[in-house]
Amino acid sequence: MNVLSKSIIGLLCATTIAGAYYAYKEHQHNRQWEQQQQRNAQYWSHIQSYYLRDFDHALAESLAAPTSAIRQAALQSAMETANLILQLETSASATTNLPSWSAYESFLMNGSRYLAYPASEKGPSLNPDQLEQIQRMRKFARTALPYLDQMRENSYDASIEDIQRISTGMEAALSQLDSISTYGNKAFNEFLYNQNPYVPTKPGTVFAGEPSYTATELATIAQTFMRDAWNKDAGIKIVSISGGSSPQLGEFTDFKLWDTDGKKARSYIATLSKSGHVLRVTRHGSISEESAAQKPMDVNRAIAHADAWMARWSDERLTLAAKEQTDTSITLDYIPVREQVSIPQMQVEWQFDRLTGALKSFDAYNYFYCYNKSFPLHPKLTEAQASARLGPNVNTSGAPKLEIHDDNLVYAFAVTGIEGVSHVYINALTGASEGIEYNQ
Repeated sequence: MNVLSKSIIGLLCATTIAGAYYAYKEHQHNRQWEQQQQRNAQYWSHIQSYYLRDFDHALAESLAAPTSAIRQAALQSAMETANLILQLETSASATTNLPSWSAYESFLMNGSRYLAYPASEKGPSLNPDQLEQIQRMRKFARTALPYLDQMRENSYDASIEDIQRISTGMEAALSQLDSISTYGNKAFNEFLYNQNPYVPTKPGTVFAGEPSYTATELATIAQTFMRDAWNKDAGIKIVSISGGSSPQLGEFTDFKLWDTDGKKARSYIATLSKSGHVLRVTRHGSISEESAAQKPMDVNRAIAHADAWMARWSDERLTLAAKEQTDTSITLDYIPVREQVSIPQMQVEWQFDRLTGALKSFDAYNYFYCYNKSFPLHPKLTEAQASARLGPNVNTSGAPKLEIHDDNLVYAFAVTGIEGVSHVYINALTGASEGIEYNQ
């Protein structure tokens, strides 16, 4: 046998060995993946079986309850368990490679939604519809449980295909059952409505009673506010380009500069309420014309510019509360401070282009949404009394500040001791906890 023949044979042997090794590794990988899927299926079927039994047990307890209080507690437990099963089922679908359980999910979602209705019943007994729907939920649970038990018991020995077959059988059996029926159920629909009644907002409640201006008058107000940003040349005019309305602020109009040819002249758009308040300024497209005579901007210059605009915008003098600088922008947040109480929910935001000094945006919507609200400004508790209401696991750093938080007058305590918590709010009138400032 010559050298070439030996080399060819050697190469073929090496290729065969490599192929066999690759096939072995691939088989091993597939087997490991299948075993993992089997373990996942067993775990999730066990969890589903466990909680579905709890669900059925709570429903049965509600039917056997001797008092309305025990019945309500049982139905509340069933509702919470149904929500938990739904969360677990969603997670299971991503890990078990099982078919989608649409009938299973539908029963649980509709059941959880419906159970709040009989759980609210304070009378000595449930009405016939409530009893019927609870019985349907029990039939659903008791139909699904044998399939889940079979999946759990067989998942070690059965193949993925066998587990999927059991899962498909369960879905088919559940799809034959009568679903939770709420269509046309007047009592149930009235219950849902009473939980979240529709309260129509009166149009333009923020500026109610204020005078309205014509489009020409509003254009003049816009020009006074915009000043140099709308440095008009000959042949340029201010026109209203669009408008709209909101339940809180009423009608508003957008204004922009146009040239004599009817083309947009500059990119700034000022939005004003019918009562003459400047709600917002936005910029669209290039700012080459606006920024031609401007220079790069630092924070101090941005504050000076914003202060000058603010003086033309409102009689109320706002306080700079926050400033942020990036490579391209400077953002300034202003808030009212009334009788030494900060009102951060009435924030006004300015943003400037750091490279050119041009205005990028102005947003006063948050300010005007609270424009006619009356906030409590005088605390009933001292700082020491409020501090005594703090939990044992936080340490204060510095004196608290009075501010409006979710319409409540609070002491805002800067704290340490709990990761991600920077402030704790204590109601300055009642001493109740008003939550925390959480940072991820």
